[in-house]
Amino acid sequence: MFKHCPGIKSIVQPQIIIRTCPHCGEEIEFFEYETMQKCYSCGREVYREPSEVCITWCKYADKCIDELEGKSMIDHERAEELRKMLSEYKA
Repeated sequence: MFKHCPGIKSIVQPQIIIRTCPHCGEEIEFFEYETMQKCYSCGREVYREPSEVCITWCKYADKCIDELEGKSMIDHERAEELRKMLSEYKA
């Protein structure tokens, strides 16, 4: 397993990730380690879905997927893709 969280790289050398606000369509920039930003256009909170890497190592991945789907931050189809990835990793 890992000696430390694989996400540490994103803290040391963050990358910028662009997402579209699901409320107004404005582009929002996230540093790789950020999970929430306020949309500059409409003012609503926008959450970034977890990276696939998180799914492979985080012991809370299943709960995270459920929460993201429950908050409509990812759609059901994406949640199922992530659950499949999680089950393949655990196998």
